[in-house]
Amino acid sequence: MSNLKEKILITFPSFLICLIPLFLITGPFLSDSSVVIVSIFFLINIFLNKEYSYFNNKFFIIFFIFFIYLFINSLVEFYDYNNIRSSIGYIRFGIFSLGFIYFLEREERLLKWLFIIFLFCFLLLIVDGYFQYFIKENIIGNPVDIKSGRIRFFFNDEYVLGSYLSRLFPVFLALTFLLYKNKKNFIISISFLFVLIETLIFLSGERVAFFFNTLSAIFIIIMINKFKKIRLITLVFSFFTIVLISIFDDTAKKRIWDQTINQIGINTTKLNIFSEIHESHYSSAYKMFLENKIMGIGIRNFRNFCNEERYKTHEVSCTTHPHNTYVQLLSETGLIGFSFAIILFFYFTFKMLNHLKGALFKKEYLFSDFQICLLAAILITIWPFAPTGNFFNNWISIIYYFPVGLFLWSVKNKNLIIFKN
Repeated sequence: MSNLKEKILITFPSFLICLIPLFLITGPFLSDSSVVIVSIFFLINIFLNKEYSYFNNKFFIIFFIFFIYLFINSLVEFYDYNNIRSSIGYIRFGIFSLGFIYFLEREERLLKWLFIIFLFCFLLLIVDGYFQYFIKENIIGNPVDIKSGRIRFFFNDEYVLGSYLSRLFPVFLALTFLLYKNKKNFIISISFLFVLIETLIFLSGERVAFFFNTLSAIFIIIMINKFKKIRLITLVFSFFTIVLISIFDDTAKKRIWDQTINQIGINTTKLNIFSEIHESHYSSAYKMFLENKIMGIGIRNFRNFCNEERYKTHEVSCTTHPHNTYVQLLSETGLIGFSFAIILFFYFTFKMLNHLKGALFKKEYLFSDFQICLLAAILITIWPFAPTGNFFNNWISIIYYFPVGLFLWSVKNKNLIIFKN
């Protein structure tokens, strides 16, 4: 392959992959466009070089079956062309995951580039986030409403800073542990950054993000081997800092602790599933499922039917989606679509128990520390017991599938990863 051709077909899409964490900060357009372009370049390379074996991948085969089902579902439960467009477009995430493997194998600088971009993004968000918290305006001078108890991206008005950090922090950890596994001093020096990230997740006011960060941190500490003490110490420092902030800052405390307790109804006679509003969403979704058990009401159709009297359970029960992945899949894709997610969750649990068993009794690790961190990011995606965003949302789907490509690459090239410690 000529130097120019290689730069166009390999280096360009590889660098585009690295820019996705930065593009996600700006919103869905640039990040989603990058996923599409990377997928197209991957397909061009595959057909030019006749490397069709990449499609002989268990993940992609299962993903493709799921994609075919979504397409059939959108035809059978047709409401408008947006449903069909969403189902057809969903294929890009599976192809992107394979493309991630392909370009990782051909561009040795990709992981280093990706680490640098992640480091830049997290530093940028840390500076802006704490600037908002202390100065009451973002780094570009726009005032922010800290009284709401929430911190947002400085590029847009979305309150997804905590979601971004909590879901991609395990990926950043994975890259750190892989690239610098033999440079413990560097990891110790950068660990202060871990504390700043976790504290900022709390300050963002996103309770689900705070829970997911805690979940992934505990999972990583239990499952990893080499960097267990460092991760445990940083988590303890993070919680110590958060407790201090909660003592001196009523806004942060009320948003994360008090409001959660009140919405669940712990101090009342009636307990709610996360909140009264969330419970009303789930009740409406359950009614839809009861009438459409096999195939559901159709992807992205919750928003179109939740105001109908037969499904309405509360004056605020109608929304764009039911705010839980499993409930959404059950109501919109029925038992068939739901089965893909629940089987994946149980398979994940089975593998993690095997890993833990090997670590405790044989001192052998089924997965490396790098892979465990990526699996922590995947755990957040498939965790059933928490409110979530729209499963079919482009922005969140990119974050869902980003660690998948890295993990599949590590499995395929396991000779590069140390399994026994």
